[in-house]
Amino acid sequence: MGEAGLLGEFDVIARLTQVQPTRPDVRLGSGDDAALLDASGSHLLVATCDAQVDGVHFIRGVATYEEIGHKALAVNLSDIAAMGAEPRWALISLLIPSELKMSDLDQVYTGMRALAGRYSVALVGGNISFISGPFCIDMTLLGAVSPDRVLMRSGAQPGDLILVTGKLGAAAAGVLWSVSATDPALLALLSPETRERTRKAMVAPLPAVAEGRAIAESRTATAMIDVSDGLAQDLWHICQSSHVGAVLEAEWLPIDRPVHEVARVYGKDTLDLALYGGEDYVLLCTAKEDSVATLLEAIQDAGGVGRIIGRVVDPSQGMKLRLADGELRPLEPRGWDHLAHNIYR
Repeated sequence: MGEAGLLGEFDVIARLTQVQPTRPDVRLGSGDDAALLDASGSHLLVATCDAQVDGVHFIRGVATYEEIGHKALAVNLSDIAAMGAEPRWALISLLIPSELKMSDLDQVYTGMRALAGRYSVALVGGNISFISGPFCIDMTLLGAVSPDRVLMRSGAQPGDLILVTGKLGAAAAGVLWSVSATDPALLALLSPETRERTRKAMVAPLPAVAEGRAIAESRTATAMIDVSDGLAQDLWHICQSSHVGAVLEAEWLPIDRPVHEVARVYGKDTLDLALYGGEDYVLLCTAKEDSVATLLEAIQDAGGVGRIIGRVVDPSQGMKLRLADGELRPLEPRGWDHLAHNIYR
């Protein structure tokens, strides 16, 4: 692990972005799911980028090339969704190793185009280059949002309830068995349904674009982020940006059913997979208690299922997890770090 890896992803980002050239039309720069740029129209331009690297974010052989293309766009769509925005334009850069066939790249774009069509995203350009290392897709996605609808990480207040728009842990469970697939005896203990459901959650997540826009339109949420790096770590981002604390209720977490089976077979804690595994690509948001019924209805109308999982508290309380027996224990802000090795990806 190099010097950047020893520092950790978020310390490196903070160091590189502490002094940034800017302009008056930059409404929000680094530090959220996407940047907000004033393009002198009725909407703000929303900009994000994300890279997918073979062996880090996907595993060839576990994911098809079509699923690799799908995921490359899906993770960027999730960032746009977290701002309450509409995705519009994508630019794709490919770093291509010599062993990759043209037919493989055709399949990557088949997956990308299918998901782009679902959300009316135009693929408008990009770049290609040879690489002596692993295959990499680096994408920039642009969207738009009305200034009075935009959601950020920084608006949560003590007393707000904490919600998610979907189930947790399935992608982490898929990674767990796929990286341990050299043990056929353990793999045989998993049902085919569990293997495929958790594999699909890992390789082809469905971003909550409709839910994000519905939440923004309802004007009920106070803060929002997508759950990509792990529930605990992404909740910490909201707490840091909003200067608040949080208490999660372990019994309220909507853990996907197959996660329990994978955790049992591989000797892992189900809660750990749900809290720290990441790549769920659901939305995590906060809302005032008297607005939650309206928010839940908006999520349902958009095709999602909202679940209350905790409450925002005073910052002096930090982050806590209440177990089923009532014990309140510290909730560590950990999850996926792009510069460190992690079994969950």
